Amino acid sequence: MFGLFKKKHAEKVSPVETTPTLSTEETEQLKVECKTLVGQVDSITGDDRINMLNHIGMINEKLDQLDDAIAYFEMSLKEKEQFGDAYNGLLRLYEEKRKQAAYGKDDDGIQKWVTKMDDLMSISKRVLKSNY
Repeated sequence: MFGLFKKKHAEKVSPVETTPTLSTEETEQLKVECKTLVGQVDSITGDDRINMLNHIGMINEKLDQLDDAIAYFEMSLKEKEQFGDAYNGLLRLYEEKRKQAAYGKDDDGIQKWVTKMDDLMSISKRVLKSNY
């Protein structure tokens, strides 16, 4: 009568989310910036290096180069285990890669990304313990 017990039909949504499309000009600008930063990263140390690695990771994520983004975020966390851009970026990217593996019915891929997420959780425990 009032529709209280009617089932709502869920819209089918692709399990793999897409990133916003960049214009050709934006893509080229990001590629040039990334190439420049990659050339400079080895000459920098400390927090500046960590920030640059994170920035390169974010640029690669925007360019939809997820494997490269993961590599740079992982380098950043190897430099210094901390919460921040690298940690959050890896959480996002590992989950995205896990979704892609699940969508492709790739059990080994699912296990790989779940294990990486578990390793990231271990880092978070170490970071929390080190603050006390």
